[in-house]
Amino acid sequence: MELVEEIRPAALPALPQKAALEKVADSVNAVANSITINSPAMYEIAVEELTDLQRKVDDLTEQRFKITRPMDASKKEVMDLFRGPIERCEAGIAFLKKLMLDYVTAEKKRAAEAQRIADEQARQERLRLESEARDQQAAADQKVREAQAAAEKATAATKAAEEATAAGDTEAANKASAEALAANQVQAAAHADAQVAHARVTLNQTIASVMTAPVVASAAPKIAGVSTSERWTAEVTDLLTLVKFVAANPQYITFLQANMTPIKQMATSLKANMKIDGVRAFPQAGITARRK
Repeated sequence: MELVEEIRPAALPALPQKAALEKVADSVNAVANSITINSPAMYEIAVEELTDLQRKVDDLTEQRFKITRPMDASKKEVMDLFRGPIERCEAGIAFLKKLMLDYVTAEKKRAAEAQRIADEQARQERLRLESEARDQQAAADQKVREAQAAAEKATAATKAAEEATAAGDTEAANKASAEALAANQVQAAAHADAQVAHARVTLNQTIASVMTAPVVASAAPKIAGVSTSERWTAEVTDLLTLVKFVAANPQYITFLQANMTPIKQMATSLKANMKIDGVRAFPQAGITARRK
C-alpha cells in the first residue's frame, strides 16, 4: 500500500573533498607530534597550538553540522509524521493479540478443567472396577470351597454306597448313591460358577489396568502462520532480598549491576570524602582548550 505521493529530497550543501579533510587531519597530527614539552616556554607554545588545533576541529565539526542538520531535520519530520499512525496501528495490533491470547488462555483453562474432571471420573471407575473384582474374587473363592466340600461329600457317599452294596443293604446303597449324585451336581455347579467368577475378575482387572480418561483438546483453532508460545521470564519483587541472596551466593553476582550514575554523582560531590565499601573515588585529570 503506497501512501507517499511525492518525495521531496532535502537540499544538501556541497560536500567537501575527502582529500581536503585528510589534509587538515594530517596537519593537526603533524603539529601535535612535533612538539616536545620540556620547559615552561614549550608548555605555553603547546597551549597556543592546542587552541589553534581545537579551532580546526571545531571548524570541521561545524562544516559537518551544516550538512547533517538538514538531514536530521528531514528525518525528524518523517519520524514525527509516521510515529503517531504507527503507534496507533501497533496499539490496535497489541489489543487484538491480547484478545487472542485471552481466548487461548481461557480455552486452555477450560480444557484443563475438563481433563481434570475426566481423569477423576476415570480414577473413580478404576476404583469401582477394582472393588468389584475383589468382590468377584471373594465369590469365586467361595465357589471353589463349595466345590471342594461337595467333592469330599460325593467321595464319602460313593464309599458308603459301595460298602452298603457289599453288605447287601440295597436301600442304604441307593440312598448313598443318590447323595453322591447330588454332591457331584453341586460340585459341578460350584466349579462352573467359580470359572465364571474368575473370568469376571480377569475382565474387570484388565479394564481397570487400562482405564484412562480421553484427552480433552482445546477449542482454539490452529491456523497456519499464527501460533502461540509460552516463554518463562522473571521480575524482581524485592531488591533488598535479592541483594542478600547474592551476598550469600556470590556465584550469582551477575544478577546485580552497579548503577554508576548516582555513584559518580556522589564522587563528584564528596570527592575524597566518599567512603563506600567496594567503590573507589578518584580524580581524573583533563585539559580543556577554549577558542580565542
